[in-house]
Amino acid sequence: MWRRARQSIRRYVRPGAGDASGAAATAKGADDATLKVLKDIRWELQEQRKYFENFRKVIAADVLTDVARFTDEHQLGFEQTLEKIAAERVSFARFGDGEFTTMLRPEFNLRFQPWSAELAADLRAVLTLDGYDSDRLMLGFPYPYRNVHWSGVWLDIWSEVRPLLDTSISYGNSHVSRPVFFQRTGNRGVELWRNVWDSREICIVTGENSRFTLEPALFDNVKSSRFVHSTPVNAYADLPRLMQELEKEDPDQLYLISLGPTGTLLAALLSRMGRWAIDIGHISDSWANVFAGGQWPESKGVKAK
Repeated sequence: MWRRARQSIRRYVRPGAGDASGAAATAKGADDATLKVLKDIRWELQEQRKYFENFRKVIAADVLTDVARFTDEHQLGFEQTLEKIAAERVSFARFGDGEFTTMLRPEFNLRFQPWSAELAADLRAVLTLDGYDSDRLMLGFPYPYRNVHWSGVWLDIWSEVRPLLDTSISYGNSHVSRPVFFQRTGNRGVELWRNVWDSREICIVTGENSRFTLEPALFDNVKSSRFVHSTPVNAYADLPRLMQELEKEDPDQLYLISLGPTGTLLAALLSRMGRWAIDIGHISDSWANVFAGGQWPESKGVKAK
């Protein structure tokens, strides 16, 4: 393909062009040849993409079917998840690809959370409810996407995740604070979240200089709010200090946490202390992405200081 492109272009790029009109004709011919080759390349790439997409679907079919079967049988829907959180004041610890991969892959590092054996073990304890009360803590399981990214995730880890899941409990949907939730539920989803903290005092736990904001469309109905900060990078290493600080906080507050995998763990730890805690992630960025044309949550940078 590239050899043909060079040959086509060379035919129109010869030294010693005669006059201005000849040079113009030569330039136009080169442009036309380049455009044709680029169109051919685009077509070929599109065909290759179709091939690889079909190949991916065949390879991932059994795994994705098993994941979908699990969510059909054991996962609450978007609205059911939030209704349970609000009605039962149950804490919520969300597992997504970052938490699962941190738990299972020692070579995996998030840009804001380096891997550690201790964090992996603590996440496993939460997922298996080892030392946690399922009446106080609801676990979040991802929305069953079938796209390229999640196909790769499930192909890699599903055989190891599946045996750790408890089929006697109902899992919430981890993506209730992600753009897909607002895309699917619209203003109804906003109202469901607002109902969780309506007229309540809330404590937001997030990294210092975090991009987390109290978007008025979501939060202007809270009674009061305050922030408690951890480190912007490697919050897990800061967890002992952070827990000491949170122990001094009003236990009747609703704790909203945005700390990556450490946030999943922290929601579980606070539930064990009898506090109501929700791992809320990038909810404001997700709202902005859907309702205000904002960036995709992960496209924003991480501030180290």
